[in-house]
Order: sequence, then structure tokens, then C-alpha cells
Amino acid sequence: MPRKKKDGRFINYYIDRHIFERLERYADDKGQQMTAALERILEEHLDRYEADLAAMQNYCPNCHVLVQGTRCPVCDKKWLEPPKSEDYCFLVEKDIVWAGVLEDCLRQNGIPYLTQNVMGAGLTAKMGSMMESVKFFVRYAYYDKAKLLDEELFNAGAIAENEEDAP
Repeated sequence: MPRKKKDGRFINYYIDRHIFERLERYADDKGQQMTAALERILEEHLDRYEADLAAMQNYCPNCHVLVQGTRCPVCDKKWLEPPKSEDYCFLVEKDIVWAGVLEDCLRQNGIPYLTQNVMGAGLTAKMGSMMESVKFFVRYAYYDKAKLLDEELFNAGAIAENEEDAP
């Protein structure tokens, strides 16, 4: 019974003689055919490249979110960019009551920010201002500091509320 054919593609590249000789020595050392040795080298290199790419923080200019990886989870954009220090990045969304607290904290710490109301003026007038929430965007250069302030401010409040409720 014949062996099943590999699902593959032919390649034909003109490479430097010294690299080819190194590839031949590698294949001989591993006791593999040249094709298997080349597949092994390429797979190891591409795995490492993709892991490095996935670990890098990228910026989606459409959604203004920071993303670990190569694809935006919000708009599904494939090609993301490395963030620049002047890019405004999404920090957090807060209810209108807590938005004022966070806004004051950012202002006191000299962190430039932008806000965007989620519902808009018309819907807020119809449903009431307590239903509104606010999205905060900060410059990438200040993102880590702003994230830390947000976590300290609101996680400390949650811990204090839990301690009060404890018997």
C-alpha cells in the first residue's frame, strides 16, 4: 500500500552557497533529508517569531485599544501597530458617578486624557444621567501610570466596602 502524500507546496529559492552548505551539514548531523531539516528549521523559527509577536503589545487605531497579540478583539483588524507615545488608548469605562472621581484623580496627577460619553446627550436626557457611562482614553506614554491609579483607586474602594460588610 503506498504511503499517503504530504499536503505540501513546492518551493524554489536561490540561497547563498554558505547557507546551503550549513543546511547540508545540519541535515547530515540530524540524519534527515534536506526537506525535513528545512521544515524543522523553519517551523522552530516561525514558532519563536509568532510567540514574540503574540507577546508584544500592539495598538488598534480603529478602536484605540491596546492588544496582546496580532488581532484586535473589538473590530477584528489584523494588522495592528506598535503604540506611539502620543496615541490615545482606551483605559476604562466608568459609570457617571465614578467617572468624576477618576477624572479628578487623572487631572491631579497631570495625566492627559479624553472622555467619551457612551449614550450621548439625547439618550441621556431621555433615560436620565445616572444611566450614562464614560469611556476614558489616555496617552500611551501615561497609560501604565493611569492604569495603576485606576486600580489603586477603585480596587482599594472595593476592599474597603468588603471589609465593612464582613461580620
